[in-house]
Amino acid sequence: MPAMVELLGVGASREDSGWTLRRICASFRRGEVTLVVSRMPEERDALLDAVAARLLPEEGRVWVAHIPVSRDTVRRIRSVVAEVDVHARPVEHRSLLWNVLVAGKSVHRALHGLLRLPRKSERLAARRALERVGLGGREVETASGLGPVDRARLALASALVRTHEVLVAREIDRGFDGAEAATVRALLQSLARRERLTVLASASTPGGASGFANRLVAIADGLLVFDGLPTDFSGQRVAWRFGTA
Repeated sequence: MPAMVELLGVGASREDSGWTLRRICASFRRGEVTLVVSRMPEERDALLDAVAARLLPEEGRVWVAHIPVSRDTVRRIRSVVAEVDVHARPVEHRSLLWNVLVAGKSVHRALHGLLRLPRKSERLAARRALERVGLGGREVETASGLGPVDRARLALASALVRTHEVLVAREIDRGFDGAEAATVRALLQSLARRERLTVLASASTPGGASGFANRLVAIADGLLVFDGLPTDFSGQRVAWRFGTA
């Protein structure tokens, strides 16, 4: 992963770049959506990865200082931050409920879980997660017939079945047509507001950000070029880099 000192400004000092990262991370609020945009996927991923570490204040500088992140730190990040792959393909011959029940477990725990019946509390939590994303009453359906949007719903349910404070959804504009992308954005926005979650999403362009995100962070050519309200982005000189000017 690129060092954040390289990502947030060529020639900037480590202190300046570290301060920029802290300023970005200090602005996340529960119940709001932040959209990170860049034409380069490695820039989007690097910023989201650094943010995930920075959400643990005492651990945050490990990314900036280029020090390898320990397994314990990774586990702690995962206890706070849920990674959601809205393009993930479920186990198609299994039910929606089964997919949610085994989601997020290690291979060992998942295999062990298949050898016993799920507890009542586990089934209730999985059903509740399906209801929260609009798949209530469909838990016995197999996942083979799901379209792109419902697969995204199932991926979100798999994250919600565990207790997290932050959802990270990468590449929300890839693989969806216009209507599908709008539905996924609306679902993420609804979850942020209703569940009081912090939602961080990434996309290649800022299209659809207004009315969806509370905050837009734009990176271009390795530089942080915008950080503010999506409605203010179109008037910026940097907008041409994303084809919006």
